[in-house]
Amino acid sequence: MPNLSYKPSDNAGSIVALLAGLAVGAVLGVLFAPESGKRTRRRISDKAVDAVDSIQDGYQSIRRQVSTRKDDLVDLKDRMVNKVKAKAAVVSQDFQDFKDSELEKIKSKVHHDGNTDSI
Repeated sequence: MPNLSYKPSDNAGSIVALLAGLAVGAVLGVLFAPESGKRTRRRISDKAVDAVDSIQDGYQSIRRQVSTRKDDLVDLKDRMVNKVKAKAAVVSQDFQDFKDSELEKIKSKVHHDGNTDSI
């Protein structure tokens, strides 16, 4: 039987918190470093670009995880639908066989009873 339980992980929240912490730490580190204003602004700009890149990477990672989970759910749904269809076909065939068997018994009894009346 497939494992239908799903325990969501908070990877997305963790990634966002980590990236935000890294960005804040980088900006504070640059602001308190003893350098010229022009160089400090360039470093802040570089760190901001790095933070945006990290956020985009995190976003793409989350998208891949969501896509994978979606694909897993679609596969699970397809397997369950196929199992239900197969079971329904078996039950339908069993019913058809039972019905045919009972009909034959009734026909046989009617035929047999019909022959005894003529004796």
